[in-house]
Amino acid sequence: MSREDRGVVEGWAEYPGGRHHGAHAAAASRSLDVAERNLLDFSQNINPLGAPAGALEAAGRALREETGRYPDAGYRRLREALAGYLQVSPTMVLPTNGGAEALFLAARGAGLGRKALILEPTFSEYVAAARAAGLEPVRRTTRRPEDGFRLDPAALQDMDGVGLVFLCNPNNPTGSALERAEVLEVADRVLGSGAVLVVDEAFADFAPGISVVEEADRDLYVARSFTKFFGIPGLRLGCLVCAGPERVQQFQPSWAVNVVAAVAGAAAVREGRFVDASVAEVAHLREELFDRLKALPGLTPFPGAANFLLVRGPEGLSGRLARQGILVRGCEPFFGLGPGYFRVAVRSADDNEQLLAALGEEL
Repeated sequence: MSREDRGVVEGWAEYPGGRHHGAHAAAASRSLDVAERNLLDFSQNINPLGAPAGALEAAGRALREETGRYPDAGYRRLREALAGYLQVSPTMVLPTNGGAEALFLAARGAGLGRKALILEPTFSEYVAAARAAGLEPVRRTTRRPEDGFRLDPAALQDMDGVGLVFLCNPNNPTGSALERAEVLEVADRVLGSGAVLVVDEAFADFAPGISVVEEADRDLYVARSFTKFFGIPGLRLGCLVCAGPERVQQFQPSWAVNVVAAVAGAAAVREGRFVDASVAEVAHLREELFDRLKALPGLTPFPGAANFLLVRGPEGLSGRLARQGILVRGCEPFFGLGPGYFRVAVRSADDNEQLLAALGEEL
């Protein structure tokens, strides 16, 4: 079995630039010779409530009525809708093709100095974004299991040559989160050193109260994703929030967001009841799943604030689950983790039961 096939079976797919991701059902289907519809995918972290009905209806209308013309290059309606949801000025919002593009734009437009500090273990796109911007990634293990994967502030002591710092909050894949005041303390230290801070809040919708989006300014950038919480990963929608986004917009291709994603996103963020229900339901499902995982022999789940949980278990477990048709996110490639670690999405109660039953058989 090739390294690529082994990675897919163990729970991740590799991409150019050292990037690795879950959401690999299509690749796993080929490697395992199993129909994709017969796989239960816990490797992608999507709201178990799915997408808001109003957003899907709006997307359908846009697909029928608006795909024959270009999107509004200024995305006025989308910017106003996203700004209203985030409670910031529309002049600070730059819509992007998913949260990943927001990260690449921030690195390209805001990077100073020679180095970008990556607070590991964390999202693999930061290294790729830094390199694409001509910055040298500096990777430091700053979250350890014995500390519950809390961020070690000592990581910010040596900032020589560092012009950009990526902070994921809640952090992927550990699920640990800093409170809003703690993020602002990190920002004070980073900005005080003369560097720029990029806060990736891709999962912040699941943890109300931690966002620093209202504090975004010239040296504090906030990247948001609307794909996970609103259940539309295939439409690719995010935004970068900062002061004067035209500084980074010059690096963005025109019409980065398609009309279907723009219309669906604008409708989704206006679904207040969906937002409240999602936060409450995911918190309940996450707590229940954590307790059930903790009760299984040989597993150590770590508390999380998002819609997923990091778990430490026997080496090779993710591969054995894949052969049962259950895909989890193997975390071996993450800097500072390794074999035995895997991440599971918080899915519906029925889906979670299937995961627990499969784990019970393998342990």
